[in-house]
Amino acid sequence: MKSGTYVTIIIAALLICKLFLYWLNKFGKNEQNDFFVSTQVQNNERLNKLGIRNASEDASYILDSSLLSFPKPVHDASDSKDEYKPDPSQDWVIPVNVKDNAVSKKQLSALFDLEWRKNFRSTIYGYSIQEEHWTFADAGDSPEAYTQLQVAVDLIETFTDSAKGYDPLLLERYLNELNRKIKKSSFALAIGKGEPIEKAIERAKELVKLNHEFSFDAVIQLKSENPFPGMAAWDAMECLGLEWGDGDIFHWQNPEDYGDQAFFSVYTTTKPGYFLPEAIGSGEMNPGDLVFAFSVPRSADPEHIFDAMINAVKYCQKRLGGQLFDKYGKPFNEVKEREDMKLLVGKMKQNSLMPGSEKCLRMFD
Repeated sequence: MKSGTYVTIIIAALLICKLFLYWLNKFGKNEQNDFFVSTQVQNNERLNKLGIRNASEDASYILDSSLLSFPKPVHDASDSKDEYKPDPSQDWVIPVNVKDNAVSKKQLSALFDLEWRKNFRSTIYGYSIQEEHWTFADAGDSPEAYTQLQVAVDLIETFTDSAKGYDPLLLERYLNELNRKIKKSSFALAIGKGEPIEKAIERAKELVKLNHEFSFDAVIQLKSENPFPGMAAWDAMECLGLEWGDGDIFHWQNPEDYGDQAFFSVYTTTKPGYFLPEAIGSGEMNPGDLVFAFSVPRSADPEHIFDAMINAVKYCQKRLGGQLFDKYGKPFNEVKEREDMKLLVGKMKQNSLMPGSEKCLRMFD
């Protein structure tokens, strides 16, 4: 799956969270009722009206993306459309043969209905003979007919809670339900021969093991016994060139098509956990900490981004005061943290996990 797809999923998830928080604030115990969903253009207008976009100095040199190093995606100019297929390294794939000329998207909607989507999490891929490529068969803008189908079941998602064991029935039930629905329908389809369940479970064990071992967030906390003045904290992040936006937190945005959407983000554990500009501007929000963080396996260049994040936190410390702590709340040990990062990234690469790659973006979603 392309990283652009993940960006869309992430943004959609954030919008859903913001809608939930809106209703929570409106009808719950939180008295701040000014939470709403907005576009980036609307965000900029809000900030301009509040007059809190005037950074007191330019410290954006601290976050110089030209110092980062990661692969640049190579796009084939002759390929006008991207092809989307299951990932055989992470999916268990059920091939479905189409006996007639083709199956329509309308027929697929009836087959993979709400009940299926709710109880049998999977991604449906189809081969469009008209466009001569594989794509998401259940997407809104997908082609209208398919001559081949593949049902992809995410093995990590299925078996992520390994404490429950690796029950073959968790996969077998997909075959049983799909057979039942095909027989009940009038569609000329048949399940083809795919990977044996036993072999898929062995892959799942290894995938879950790697997921647990390398699912690690790099975190630096700037804390103070007394809250930081909200406007001073906001200004420090504006000076760094961080962008306030998704989730109402700050991000060092990644402009490239490799790795996570942001190089790192900044939030706070002070309620409500994000930065509403109206609350900052009125002096109602004064965070007790600033938490700088990013996912190591999803990061485009973890070691250099970590170096830049350290420098950014130190800049904020110089401006605001406070002390630095690691993710566990212990005093931040810069030498040890850098060495641990180097070892972690090295071990990932030994296990064929390149940070920021498509494989990692999906495995550590």
